[in-house]
Amino acid sequence: MNRSLLALVGALVVASAVVLRVTPESLLPEPERPFRWQASAPARLGGLSYPRNATGADSVTATIDAPPRRLVSQASSTDEFLYSIVPPERVVGVSDVAYMERISNVLELVRQYQPIVALDTERILRADPDVVLSPAEMRLDVPALLRAAGVPVYRAQTMFPTLESVEAQIRVIGYLAGEDARAEEEAGRFHEVVRLAGARKPSGTPAPRVMGFGGVYSYGSETLFHDILRVLGAENVAATHGFIGYDRVTDEHIVRWNPEWIVAGADRGHVEDVRARLMAHPAIGATTAARLGQIVVLENHVFLPLSPFAAELVEALADTLYGPA
Repeated sequence: MNRSLLALVGALVVASAVVLRVTPESLLPEPERPFRWQASAPARLGGLSYPRNATGADSVTATIDAPPRRLVSQASSTDEFLYSIVPPERVVGVSDVAYMERISNVLELVRQYQPIVALDTERILRADPDVVLSPAEMRLDVPALLRAAGVPVYRAQTMFPTLESVEAQIRVIGYLAGEDARAEEEAGRFHEVVRLAGARKPSGTPAPRVMGFGGVYSYGSETLFHDILRVLGAENVAATHGFIGYDRVTDEHIVRWNPEWIVAGADRGHVEDVRARLMAHPAIGATTAARLGQIVVLENHVFLPLSPFAAELVEALADTLYGPA
């Protein structure tokens, strides 16, 4: 490509950025919302003695006759809750994500203890579980078959819009697992990490303007990412501009918002590759974040968890925005 053509391309990129930035917000495309957090029926727990009763997201009550020794999880979120609270040898079934090297937070434990991948009814029944934690969004047939076979199934919430809701779920999972004291200890640890991170912002400094970027989506209000930024005293530019949940973000939005920081995720070992692609992205390259070198890529096992492991994201973002503690 000759110099005159390069100059023309560069001029067009700059001109496009200027036009997008001054375009009235009402003329920008409406966000597409593939999914968003929706409140299910709140967890309702019975007394501390056995049998214990717990009513899940589907309003069905699971009765647990004695402290469970064999627990099965069918979602990556509940995998992480269980392994944060329960001795690992008692987790006899997990989601397929638990074994994925690129993203799992519990990989070493599942490799050591070899729980089954709890995808189908027959395999779960062979594991002889005392209780199964099934995600609220899972299809109905597997939980129904397990219940028909006499297995207590608790439909667990797996989407959490706030750090407080994660902390509350730690106690719910502890109740189901018969590990109330361990759960209280983990909830206290989680709470303290959040509290300390929330005090990191220097007094009198303006709120950093941050955009979370997940491929073609950004994180609006009613997401855990948004609540983490709120706790840290930062502005979530997607929420400021009306995004709710996980919304599709366009080049026009990115240039218009002009965030100071962009935070994204990458599989293990691919952080630099993803950062390079983001820097080469025309819209992202036109932002203050790119100009200041404030494109932050975290490995997905830190960036994505909706579980007690979200404490790592809280600390990572606090370090990013305000420097190490």
